[in-house]
Amino acid sequence: MDAVIEYGDVGKFILELLKDYDVIAPVEKDNRYIFEQVDDPSRIVYNYDTTILPPIKWIYPNNEVLLRFKLSDLTEAKPVNAFRNQALLFVHPCDINAINIMDEVLAEEPADTNYLARRRSSIIIGYDCSCPCRENILCYDKGYHKADKGFDILFTDLGNRFYVTAATDIGNTIIEKSNVFIKAGYSDQTDLSKTNWERDSAFKKKIHGDINRLSHVLKDEYDDAIWEAEGKKCLSCGACVIVCPTCYCFDVVDEVCPDMEMGVRYRRWDGCQIQSFCQVASGENFRDSAAERVRHRVFKKEVYLKKRFGRSGCVGCGRCIEHCIADISIIDIFNHVMERKKGHGEI
Repeated sequence: MDAVIEYGDVGKFILELLKDYDVIAPVEKDNRYIFEQVDDPSRIVYNYDTTILPPIKWIYPNNEVLLRFKLSDLTEAKPVNAFRNQALLFVHPCDINAINIMDEVLAEEPADTNYLARRRSSIIIGYDCSCPCRENILCYDKGYHKADKGFDILFTDLGNRFYVTAATDIGNTIIEKSNVFIKAGYSDQTDLSKTNWERDSAFKKKIHGDINRLSHVLKDEYDDAIWEAEGKKCLSCGACVIVCPTCYCFDVVDEVCPDMEMGVRYRRWDGCQIQSFCQVASGENFRDSAAERVRHRVFKKEVYLKKRFGRSGCVGCGRCIEHCIADISIIDIFNHVMERKKGHGEI
């Protein structure tokens, strides 16, 4: 069902939503934005640029307890995979597409049961972008500046009201049981088409070449000098992988409580840009240099995931560029290899 809702009624809708879900929404913090659990609709920000951490972190959280166990009887280890219903509110299309990628990657066998259980407990309410949100985004080149699936409801700002699209049975039910939505009419659909056209006109390409050839170009430039150059700048702090909405590497830790009777197993985020990530018990490190790690991250997104799933693992949100204190830009890397290929007359 397609509907419209007046600006002034959105707060009422969120209060209704709070009866059935924990609401996770963008709020302002220190002149930036974060996703946070809220119970006051007035705190929610609609027109935010991007959040420091992506909303996927509420489905794939850091320090997540996987099971609890008794030291006296390890056969009583109990998995922790029952979660409260949550609604992720006003998620941008790039982050919706990131969740779609994570859904696919983490459903592969052996499936990540905790992620899938939390995902089933989550509904996604999207918020369409009307224009580029920040300088360092790449979503338009990747085709991730809009989302066709992965949400239950999508809000589009028409300038004086929201156009609301339901994409799932849950989305339809939420709209139908609420009395703040009005069925969309012809004029609403006309305004939506105009808004979508203006959105597409507002974005500009950042990559100097055919994005569909990027994966092949990168494979040919495996030994390019750019990896050493970027590796010399990289501080291996791991900020780029922590803020990335499609990075999912983790470490597992068993921790015993002070009473020496109970314990927990939890996982914490880890990442391929941290030097110790590929170090094994015997001391060898399979990606010891920063150059190897930078190249691996780029190849993971653009070559390896594309080979497995047929699409790029980078949604172009720009967070890795924004948070890199060494000013490493994945856009500059892409353009370097594309320009080099052009210089050789190969594209």
